[in-house]
Amino acid sequence: MKTSAKRLYVLNLTRWYPHRFDPMPGLFVQRHAEAIALYTDVALVYAHGVMAKPEVPLFDVDVKKKAGVLTAEVYFRLPATNIPLISPAIKLWRFFKAIAKGIGKVKIHDQNFDVIHVHVLTRLGIVALFFKWFYGIPYVITEHWTRYLDQRNDFTGFFRIWLTRLVVKKAAVVTTVSKDLGHAMKKHKLGHPDYRVIHNVVDPIFFAVASKNAGKKETSRKELVHVSCFTDIQKNISGLLRVVHMLSVNRDDFHFTMIGDGEDLEKMKNYAVKLKIPEKVLTFTGLLEGRLLAETMAGADALVLFSNYENMPVVINESFALGVPVISTDVGGIAEMVNENRGRLVAKGDETALTDVLSDFLDGKMFFDKGKIQQFARKQFSKETVGKDLLGIYYDALKKGEK
Repeated sequence: MKTSAKRLYVLNLTRWYPHRFDPMPGLFVQRHAEAIALYTDVALVYAHGVMAKPEVPLFDVDVKKKAGVLTAEVYFRLPATNIPLISPAIKLWRFFKAIAKGIGKVKIHDQNFDVIHVHVLTRLGIVALFFKWFYGIPYVITEHWTRYLDQRNDFTGFFRIWLTRLVVKKAAVVTTVSKDLGHAMKKHKLGHPDYRVIHNVVDPIFFAVASKNAGKKETSRKELVHVSCFTDIQKNISGLLRVVHMLSVNRDDFHFTMIGDGEDLEKMKNYAVKLKIPEKVLTFTGLLEGRLLAETMAGADALVLFSNYENMPVVINESFALGVPVISTDVGGIAEMVNENRGRLVAKGDETALTDVLSDFLDGKMFFDKGKIQQFARKQFSKETVGKDLLGIYYDALKKGEK
């Protein structure tokens, strides 16, 4: 396959993506696709299983183009019963059939895709491997999943592991959003000579809000903010609430805003009541998106995360785009981004350490240059920067395909 000056046509296959039932999953994949759409023609295919009901069609294909990305969302009906072996096999067959239907909808007549970009292994890697073997189309992988981390220990099953190793081995380039995740994959013998880090993209609305709020004045009462999916086993929101409680016992010069929705939201609200955290100190907003999220975060003096495990949360990139420093646990790839110039790190689960750091921050013992944090974010996380990085990866994949 020859590389040339022509505009490439790239097919994205993703396991996670915003869909008609939930706008949040896989937002980082959507932003990657939109970033590369600045420089190539981009198609994206996503399949989503729907609970079996009489009115649910076997396959429902929704094709649309937004921000330069031609997208086929294919909704397929899940098996009505849960028969061991048979039902999972039917579900898997329908998934692959849905992906095939989606590819058919975005494929330009008589034009093959130049590169396939797989987001989240393993089954979509099998599709990409098929296209490589039978059509000579190279593929690259971007992995986002925390299942490879020691804390999760979810990467199991002989057949899955064997297939994943094969898919990774045959890829042209493997990218992760943190070095830490790449190391975790290599520990599972997912070997490849060309692992690279590709950053998550920050929605341009954050840069726009940052510019608008450039003259924001300091206040005596500091605003702290937390943003997450409210899964306590990962995000340790209960531990963070205990820290907020400890701070509130001795001082009232701060306010903490908890942003997000998820399986443990109501449980955490009830836990805050049980801890008797004053209402004037703590606010739960629920899910915020787009400009409202950016404006709320922009009003904060620091973003606080207390996760037990992570990959590389995109909310850190968003916080930096707003010039807001990050105080976080040192887990996953977070130390690759957060340093003394852009925040502070504490050990996982160390509530005393987090209380001390936040106390020092509230006492004015730390200074962060908002402008330099924003400069760093614009250089690393803009659509333009990440799009160019991905374009270079695609051309490298094409060169490898010529050998």
